[in-house]
Amino acid sequence: MSRYTYLDIRNEAVRIIKAAFQEQKIRITIDAHAGRFTEAEIRRLATKAPAVLTSLMKIKDGEGTDNSDVHFISWLLVRADNKDKIYDSGLKFISLLIPVIRSIPNKSEYNATDVTDIEAENLYTGTLDNINISMWAVSWTWKGRATQLPEGNIALDDELEMFEGADGTLDVEERAVGSTVDMEV
Repeated sequence: MSRYTYLDIRNEAVRIIKAAFQEQKIRITIDAHAGRFTEAEIRRLATKAPAVLTSLMKIKDGEGTDNSDVHFISWLLVRADNKDKIYDSGLKFISLLIPVIRSIPNKSEYNATDVTDIEAENLYTGTLDNINISMWAVSWTWKGRATQLPEGNIALDDELEMFEGADGTLDVEERAVGSTVDMEV
């Protein structure tokens, strides 16, 4: 029995974003990314612009409930052209990207719920301006279950025997107290 990993969840988010832009027939590079950028990497990635690069940036574990808050950033890189001095094309692509993220379906195979906490931040700097790049970070949260099976059952290791009950003795002060628990599975 296989378990889904956070890598699977990140790849599903990228797949959904890519499919939405393909459906709209918009030429844009959609891919996964490991995280933050250096200037050299932004220069290299500028050749793929416009691009949306999605990173799984943070996981907040559900403390034993098998529910996690999975925090993503979808980085938007747009090259400005001679007519686009104030990077209007970045705003146009953000206007397309936010509704795509907002509409990521709930009840995916990872039992994720709706996307929440969408925020877009303009990452304008003089350095980016000098290399003719507009960059935005769109952060968002997707609640999911990394060990969830598509059928909705919690994954168990194949070697784990079914738990049928327990017998035990607990010493309380100087007396032994017996206990038996029977459970149906």
